Amino acid sequence: MSKLLQYILPFKLPQDFLDKVTHQQYSEWDIPARQLQISAMTLITALFYISLNLFDKSWASESTELLLLKRNVFIIVPMLLIISFLAYKKRFYNIVMPTLALFPIIGSSSLIFIVSQLNNPALLLTEGYLGVFWIFIVSGMTFNYALASASASSLILLISGLYIINDPDIYAIHVFWVLCSFSFGFFGALMFDRSKKAIFITQQDLHRLAVTDELTGVFNRNQLNKTLSGEISRSLRYKNTFGFVIIDIDYFKNINDTFGHAEGDKVLRKVAQLIVNLIRSTDTLVRWGGEEFVVIVVEVDKNKLIHICENLLRKIESNNFAPINKVTVSIGATLFNGDDVQDALLTRADKALYKAKDRGRNRVVFI
Repeated sequence: MSKLLQYILPFKLPQDFLDKVTHQQYSEWDIPARQLQISAMTLITALFYISLNLFDKSWASESTELLLLKRNVFIIVPMLLIISFLAYKKRFYNIVMPTLALFPIIGSSSLIFIVSQLNNPALLLTEGYLGVFWIFIVSGMTFNYALASASASSLILLISGLYIINDPDIYAIHVFWVLCSFSFGFFGALMFDRSKKAIFITQQDLHRLAVTDELTGVFNRNQLNKTLSGEISRSLRYKNTFGFVIIDIDYFKNINDTFGHAEGDKVLRKVAQLIVNLIRSTDTLVRWGGEEFVVIVVEVDKNKLIHICENLLRKIESNNFAPINKVTVSIGATLFNGDDVQDALLTRADKALYKAKDRGRNRVVFI
């Protein structure tokens, strides 16, 4: 449906994010808000339908009034309450959206059947117009589901109107209100969808700026506490350990003094990239500050951690940093112990780093 409309409309419809990771992140960000909206709005709508049964319906025959009562009590209200409950429970969310999209179609079909029993169809068709608008703006459906549901409901109203509305002038007004409710709802949902995605992208950008080092593109210290805290909790839960490594570029001040800060920045970027390429995707690299980097290496023992550090040491030393002759690093490494707190882990790795420097630099020390 959305692909067909894209050929007709002079503007772009909301597009899914091209990369799957961003799409997944957006879904995880969007779902809780939609759960709340769907659960609340379907519950409120159910209450409105319950109260509708209390209104005087002297304009309808007894049989029509009974049909309305049965429709509301046995179809509309139960469906709304079920959807409200399913939306409230996250584990049922996958079936909420198709069920919610189906509800207005069932509601429109049953409404048209009752309207066909009336001498004056206009008395109930207003519900159909509001229903189309409700789908787009109030229901909480995603744009594509809302578009499909509202299109089906509008077609039901338009086609059935040909048979139940005998006066051509009244039918023209009927078509006008269906199109109005669809158009207003469509553009409202379109703008709302675009706004939500723009807000999400802005939040992602702000978060990325908050946790990313501008020069090297790796995480900064703001992310370290969060990552370290999470890894400590995971290690205590699953009874495994992780490595904490501090890497310091040797004689970095001399590089800045001799070759200038621009070359020093290039060294920082290249060292960061080399480390990123050498560590695993599950490990975390953080620029600690100045010429120091921290790596959290998950699920390692002492021998494996030392091997990883020595590999980093050799790769950096053997790399070409022209016009600088050679760049080396000193590395202090330690393992998380079950009774460690963050400060103890940092202090131990820092001591290991200073020992590496005291022993002549360009080496790995494990404590």
